[in-house]
Amino acid sequence: MHDFEQLNQVLILLFFSVLSVALFRKINLPSVLGYLLVGMIAGHHSLGLISESAAIEKIAEIGVVFLLFTIGLEVSIPKLMSMKNIVFGIGLAQVLISTLSTMGLAIWLGMSWQAAFAVGGALSLSSTAIVVKQLTEQHELHSRHGHIALGVLLFQDLAVVPFLVLIPIFALPESGSLLLPISIALLKGAFAFAVIYVIGTYLIRPITHWVSGTCSSELFTLFILLITLLAASLTWQLGLSLAMGAFLAGIMLAETEFQHQVQTEIRPFKDVLMGLFFISVGTQFDMQVLVNEPMAVFLLTSLLTLGKGFAVMFIAKLSGNEMGVSIRSGLSLGQGSEFGFALLGVGLSSGLLSLDVSQPIIAAIVFSMAISPLIIRYNGRIAKKLSPNYLAKQKQNDTHIEKAAEHISEHIIICGFGRTGQNLSQFLKQLNIPFIALELDPELINENWDAGEPVYYGDSSHPEVLQHAGIGHARAIVITFHDFNISHHITRTIKQLHPDIPLIVRTRDDLHLEELLEMGATEVIPDTVESSIMLAWHALTHIGLDKKMVDGMIDQARCDHYSRIRAFFHSKEDYEHPEHFYHLHSIEILAGSPAVGQCIDSFGFIEHTIVIALIRHSIRCDDPELQTVLQADDVLVVEGPTNETRAAELEIYRGKK
Repeated sequence: MHDFEQLNQVLILLFFSVLSVALFRKINLPSVLGYLLVGMIAGHHSLGLISESAAIEKIAEIGVVFLLFTIGLEVSIPKLMSMKNIVFGIGLAQVLISTLSTMGLAIWLGMSWQAAFAVGGALSLSSTAIVVKQLTEQHELHSRHGHIALGVLLFQDLAVVPFLVLIPIFALPESGSLLLPISIALLKGAFAFAVIYVIGTYLIRPITHWVSGTCSSELFTLFILLITLLAASLTWQLGLSLAMGAFLAGIMLAETEFQHQVQTEIRPFKDVLMGLFFISVGTQFDMQVLVNEPMAVFLLTSLLTLGKGFAVMFIAKLSGNEMGVSIRSGLSLGQGSEFGFALLGVGLSSGLLSLDVSQPIIAAIVFSMAISPLIIRYNGRIAKKLSPNYLAKQKQNDTHIEKAAEHISEHIIICGFGRTGQNLSQFLKQLNIPFIALELDPELINENWDAGEPVYYGDSSHPEVLQHAGIGHARAIVITFHDFNISHHITRTIKQLHPDIPLIVRTRDDLHLEELLEMGATEVIPDTVESSIMLAWHALTHIGLDKKMVDGMIDQARCDHYSRIRAFFHSKEDYEHPEHFYHLHSIEILAGSPAVGQCIDSFGFIEHTIVIALIRHSIRCDDPELQTVLQADDVLVVEGPTNETRAAELEIYRGKK
């Protein structure tokens, strides 16, 4: 009977979760709030549909483990170093100021310093999920305020680990100095990191290579789950948190070629388990607090949103950013975080915090997260209202662009003036072809401007900026960004303004080539494919082949948008990267296979792949007739997406029609 009741509770959770997440997605709010709402409604403080369950709490704790694991996967050491001034400058200052100021206020209100530390840590963090999602949708992640927000969020993610370690230590009965337990915890953490690093380098990575080589998604997922929980178990045995071990395991795998595949395989588990975690948090929330302490909830929400936002703005301004950018950064980060609930949960379980004290804090985090997408959506308008100079400077930038475009025609507009844009400009100058470059990096703009280059601050995705740059009388536009989302947005804007203008788009690879062409791009230049073409040109000309003949081969390769050279045979490592869209794959027809004696066109895979060649008796026949009857020891070479070439191999082996 008890088991049946638990099953009913799970069904109730799933039913309400589906409804709430669908609703919150519909109104463009984070699903986290949907899970919290489920917990609030179904919990024992409301309808009482869910009783307090130790099993659900344990599953929810594992959800935090997987959340920390995915955060570790996203911690790129090179990325941290490239943004070190923001991460360890603005990010560190923000966490310290927010934590200490909240601690001071909490102690003044009567909390112990240990409990105040837990609350300060919980309220110092911002929601990575909300901020990154909203800024990405608004195409602002690569703007100046987007870079600041991302750098601060990176440091906050790192700061979660010491908070998780220190809060349980501060909850210990006071029996002297805390220096000894903190030192022991640090030594344990260093030992755990060393063990995980050594095992990961010399044992886990080779095994991961072998597991990925089996091409079994099921085995790969099981293996990653095992690694995550083993690392969590190690730190737990050392007296540290489960989440810390998972975080270290994530960092270990982040530096391998399996990072993206691991993220893909682990995400469903993380999403479901984190959903249970937020539901469990919601069950502890008593909505009666909104009636009993409405002013406390309102003040906490206001202080969390405005206080943290002001702190970020103040630090960003002191770091040399203009006021408008600083305001937009503060508006983007003025909310609570998913990790805030995790830290409050640690404080509750360790006895530092009582549920009554936590109720207004939980409510403040929930409400701040609920209003945050709206604030971020209008961060630009708010910044222009609060900082007239910011609006004036933007208008001044537009005026500079407009004046520059007035005196030229038949010019090239270069969107993005990094290395690719600057290299292009050198050729344009040699040919006396005028150009205007649009860039968002102020340091890059200043250096190029001082060097006499026509580079202006402007967002290429804004129609007004493109019009000021003279899109109506330009010869062509070149997009040099490697980020597909940015190029996609700019391409759409350009084609809405001027459908007939020639548009050349640079991409990192050929994954989105067709999509950009369908949107109206005249040419799409994938870096990876073009670099291989140029390597072939240099190799062939240096061994003495006629340059005209080689140029003809290269021109032919570029015809039909690289269709004949995009596919290639992949190593095991390549299969971990889904961006390689076109694959070549050899399939051997074994003796006794059901495929022997069947025609090629009798198989369904020919609808999704291209049969490139048939090798029979060591003789290769390109573009074989599809009515060819297969024989034992034949080898078929097929081209197509990874999943389709694998499906073709399975169909051959099983002989399915």
